[in-house]
Amino acid sequence: MPPEAPTDTPERNASGDAAAPADPAARLAALRAEIDRLDDLLHDTLMLRAAIVGELAASGLKRGPPYRPAREAQILRRLLARHRGRLPKPAVVGMWREMLAATVAMQGPFAVAVWNPEPGAGAVALAREQFGTVTPIRWMRSTAQVLHAVAEGEAQAGVLPLPADDPYAEGAHDPWWLALMRGERPALSVVARLPFVTLRAEGASRAAALVVAPIVPEPSGDDRSLVAFHADEGASRARIADRLSAAGLGLRGLVLHRPERGPVACLAEVDGLVEADDRRLAALVEGGAAIAAPVVIGAWPVPPPESAFLPSPE
Repeated sequence: MPPEAPTDTPERNASGDAAAPADPAARLAALRAEIDRLDDLLHDTLMLRAAIVGELAASGLKRGPPYRPAREAQILRRLLARHRGRLPKPAVVGMWREMLAATVAMQGPFAVAVWNPEPGAGAVALAREQFGTVTPIRWMRSTAQVLHAVAEGEAQAGVLPLPADDPYAEGAHDPWWLALMRGERPALSVVARLPFVTLRAEGASRAAALVVAPIVPEPSGDDRSLVAFHADEGASRARIADRLSAAGLGLRGLVLHRPERGPVACLAEVDGLVEADDRRLAALVEGGAAIAAPVVIGAWPVPPPESAFLPSPE
């Protein structure tokens, strides 16, 4: 049975606060006792939440995988919006991230494969921050190894570098997202972007990554999608961007991969959760700009802006 919340509480004054002893030492002891009481209450609530998660998992009522990035984002956005007081918002998110990761682990094996070609690459720290201390992190030297591990069930999620035009980046001759575009890993989708906490004590985060998993992206209320397609060998970035806009896709970023010969592989980050049957994908092809075979390779909940993590009113 889930633990019950404690019923014994210290004597309180008319305002609802614990009565304050006049002696400083007694006052300190009373405050510490109140903190201990609240710690016990928090712990009891955590145990109760875990028991409910276990009951839900055993009931068979919940369908699909336990890792649900959209649901997690909705929870964290709601908590950020309601938070008040001096406890820093990034700390609140960190506490809930640990709890969410632990409850995912309660429901079955969950490990994360992380692209980490050399020490200090930053992806491992991002993965640990996102997936908590209880989640096994497996380092991989190449992006292909990450995709293989997730596709074969050796890991349940993979952390990969942000796509970029950089010709010197790891795997630049064959970027990892081309494997999803070509359908070589049909079960995998991009489902999250890291970091979720965009306001850092040390300043803006320089590291960023995407998460792939064998799940279908769900709407979170504020999402971005990745649409991959081919364009004419001579197509310019501006021309491709114009076609996306004309098709009704709100462009946020565009990565081009130009092989030595043949069509250009394009990866567009666009607003909203775009699904495979979205009419705008057909409009993109019909626009007459030699664009072909658009495919959605994933979507993710948009991390809150830095302003969402600023201190709240008391």
